[in-house]
Amino acid sequence: MSAETIPWKTRDADLVPGPVYLLRFDKDGRLTSPRSLEALLRAARDATDVVLFSHGWNNDFAAATSRYDRFFGHLDDVVRRQGPPRRPWRPVHVGVIWPSTALVMPDERGPDIAGGTGDDLDAELAVLADDLGADQVAELRALLADPGPGEDGAARAAQILATLPTDDETGADDAPVDGAELLEVWRDTRQTLAPAPPARRGGIIDDETELAGPDVAGLDPFALLRDGIRLTTVRLMKDRGGRVGARGVGPVVRDLVAAGPRLHLVGHSYGCRVVLSAVCHGAPPVPAVDSVLLLQPALSALAFAPDVGGRPGGYRDAMRRVRLPIVTTRSRHDVPLTKVFHLALRRRSDLGEAAIAGGVSRYAALGGFGPQGTGPGELVRLPMPDVGGPYPLTGTHRLVEVDGTAFIPGHGDVESDQTAWALLCQIEQD
Repeated sequence: MSAETIPWKTRDADLVPGPVYLLRFDKDGRLTSPRSLEALLRAARDATDVVLFSHGWNNDFAAATSRYDRFFGHLDDVVRRQGPPRRPWRPVHVGVIWPSTALVMPDERGPDIAGGTGDDLDAELAVLADDLGADQVAELRALLADPGPGEDGAARAAQILATLPTDDETGADDAPVDGAELLEVWRDTRQTLAPAPPARRGGIIDDETELAGPDVAGLDPFALLRDGIRLTTVRLMKDRGGRVGARGVGPVVRDLVAAGPRLHLVGHSYGCRVVLSAVCHGAPPVPAVDSVLLLQPALSALAFAPDVGGRPGGYRDAMRRVRLPIVTTRSRHDVPLTKVFHLALRRRSDLGEAAIAGGVSRYAALGGFGPQGTGPGELVRLPMPDVGGPYPLTGTHRLVEVDGTAFIPGHGDVESDQTAWALLCQIEQD
């Protein structure tokens, strides 16, 4: 099905078939599908609820739309089994498409750069080329072509990649990344990841090209260079997700709430940064966004803390801009968010300056360890309920941390009846 079909499809649900629209954004957050937005806003005026879902890192068009299909399919199944909400139910679904990898649309021709394996880093270099100059990309390619670049080659690559811009859309005061410091991050990551984590569908690191473990006879500079490039794309995509959310999805969110339906935002991985940046950047949506569901968020665990080194967490403001408590999942089976995230994202804007009690790294991921450093009474924790189980969506708390270990077997495995039930509980809440 073409990306330009409007709507992209209509779900064949037994109760109330709902249209699904796709909104495309470029790396700077510019909307590239204005006709789809126009049609969506017309449909939203007759809808009771709009569900907007943003995919995360390393999802091309096919992966993103498959994720939306699966999730909305589970939502249809749960509605069929449990019954529709106890109020009128005319849903419209939206999938956000943003370039979280070397994105190639079905109707675009060109080399297959999204599926490199082994020593092939074309996908990563294509992503980095958006922000690096042609000469710097050529130099990185030359370093990769050298069978033995040595420590000097790895150090030169770190200097090049340290020049990449960092963009925290929440207004954090970020410090420049130093090349020598970046190289130490790469070394520490390789030393820590032993053995390499197993591949996970939709993971933070490219599924087919995992970070290698430490070499028996010491750190191989060539392997260090390759892993450093991959880690840099992890960092760059975190920034891009915030940019797309703030500049692109944010105005769409405001248009949708103004159209009248209840609005429910869902994010996966870096897609959580997309939806939270959309909520937090600029003037608050009026009326407020009804609910936010964060599925294995690749965000700082301190994102909602009241004090992170003298300033609030980057997304703390979302707690007052969303009507219902924000629901966020974590899973012990999420290898990228329990083993890799806190190693790859070490910049001042990615961490809290103060140590977190309980042995959790100050660089920890929200989807691996849950919210950290929250204020008194702000957070409720519980195991993920099965379909039919209650969610605590009333009261004065603003966050609900759900331990999804029983139902979320990996970072990319977030489409299930249980996650759809979490959304339906939000939808049903008065």
